Amino acid sequence: MDASGKVFNILFVCGDDAVRAPIAAALMNALSSKGFRAFSAGFRPAAEVPVATFDALRVAGAASDEMRPIGLSEFQLAGIPKMDFVFNLTEPTEGYGDITLPGSPLVLSWPIPRPDLETGSSAERSSSMANTVRMIRRRVDLFAELPAQRLDGLAMRLHAEAVHERAEQA
Repeated sequence: MDASGKVFNILFVCGDDAVRAPIAAALMNALSSKGFRAFSAGFRPAAEVPVATFDALRVAGAASDEMRPIGLSEFQLAGIPKMDFVFNLTEPTEGYGDITLPGSPLVLSWPIPRPDLETGSSAERSSSMANTVRMIRRRVDLFAELPAQRLDGLAMRLHAEAVHERAEQA
């Protein structure tokens, strides 16, 4: 939070708002004292958030029982909080388009592979989910270090893009 008490709104977007985006939002909201409030959305929202997402968040210490998939279009409606940052967590191969929202938020790409929750053993599915949580947590933690209230838009963009690069090297 900056000296004025401003809270920065962040929207995490993935394909179906069932795994990656809800995890990112819950992890960021666990850091709410840093002055960020996070939301999640999907290009084509799923019917529900899978149990594996809730389980992974409990293990990560960011449990949330109030998640439901939301379409990206809902963030274009009147009365929705203006976003300051939007992170697209989809990979380019997933084929989703650009994100345009009111207020011209800073839109950045943090491609995170979707965990495989459909095939393999239970241990392999758990490992895939744990790896996804680890990749997202690393980016969220690095982004939370950003002194956003002291930087202009270009500097914020450069720092946020560097977060993805730093997280990839870890």
